[in-house]
Amino acid sequence: AQPRAHVTAPQGAVLNGQRRGDAVLLLVRPRVGDTLRLQVEQTVAIRGRRVDGERSSVPPLLADTRGGTPAPAYGPRADRTNTRVTRVQLFAHSLVEARDLSSSTLLATTDSIVMWTGMARETPRPVRIPLGDEARQVRVAVLPNGAMRMSDPPPSAIPLGVTLASMPGLLPEEPVTVGRTWQRDMTLPSLPVNAYRVDGVVQVRLRLDSLSRGGRQAWMSLTGVLRRDGAARELPAGTRLVSAGTIRGTLTVDRTRAWITDARTVMELQSEVASGPTGSGRPMRLEVRIVQRMRVR
Repeated sequence: AQPRAHVTAPQGAVLNGQRRGDAVLLLVRPRVGDTLRLQVEQTVAIRGRRVDGERSSVPPLLADTRGGTPAPAYGPRADRTNTRVTRVQLFAHSLVEARDLSSSTLLATTDSIVMWTGMARETPRPVRIPLGDEARQVRVAVLPNGAMRMSDPPPSAIPLGVTLASMPGLLPEEPVTVGRTWQRDMTLPSLPVNAYRVDGVVQVRLRLDSLSRGGRQAWMSLTGVLRRDGAARELPAGTRLVSAGTIRGTLTVDRTRAWITDARTVMELQSEVASGPTGSGRPMRLEVRIVQRMRVR
């Protein structure tokens, strides 16, 4: 069985010159000449099925009694007899070539990619993805808030390029104190539902939970809720799309290296697509769980 991910932020002490009320600047600006070694693990579990009945079975949002962001009534229900799982493991390294106040330039090289795919009840064999020399390297510009932008990547450099380009700028632009919160938009991965694609943007709430001894390590948590209901412009006329989901995770920033060294997220999403006049057809439901971890050493 696939282990259930746990995403709990460490509770570091705020000691040795880093007082609890001090504001700290969280940014990504590694030193020129540094080599950053990246490991990415992602597991995507997808279950699709037709939905009976005229009413949508995507859970409604519940009002938060504390006045906060509403949350779905429940997450996807696991049915391992009809769940397809894809797991990808990627190893790469990046050399910091240059930096200034606006960005840092990295030469990122993919070392290896291994993939497992099959039904949840199976034990699939790992498959190593072949990579040509022209597909291994991309040049990436990294902004101080953590956002990454590729610079003229070769068409074949897709795996690492997609991974890096999906990193949004989550860090605050101003110094923050422990307990401070801020909001950012995250683009969800595009996933297949029947013959269409489902994607969207979720607004996440981030919080600086704690700082380590001396303030070198900073731990943050993130939570977010997605709700989308209506006809989507990118889908055929008359198609109706309903989505609900949650995302939660943690980030660790090494303030000495000026880099995000650990990021863990768990996303649970339910989507339904109904075709026909005003989306009156029998809908297809997709239940998705995405667990991702990125580590840098």
